[in-house]
Amino acid sequence: MSQDTTAEGILERLSDLQNNPQETLVPYERFAASGELYYFTPGGFLYRRDPGTEETGGYFCGYLTDKVWRYRTTARQNRREAA
Repeated sequence: MSQDTTAEGILERLSDLQNNPQETLVPYERFAASGELYYFTPGGFLYRRDPGTEETGGYFCGYLTDKVWRYRTTARQNRREAA
């Protein structure tokens, strides 16, 4: 199995709540990084969407801890409610 260093970097950056506190996540929202498409499923599971995969499917790349996932998704809701 080949290593996805881009996915590792994404997970590392998002797990650093002290230095990257403002980034938020939305389940199934696709984003590009290093020419690849990625998305998170509920619970903080990161997948890379490879050509030919279904809407939800692809290569499992890793996951965020529950604490980080809740922070990244709740922070977005809190900012939306404050507006």
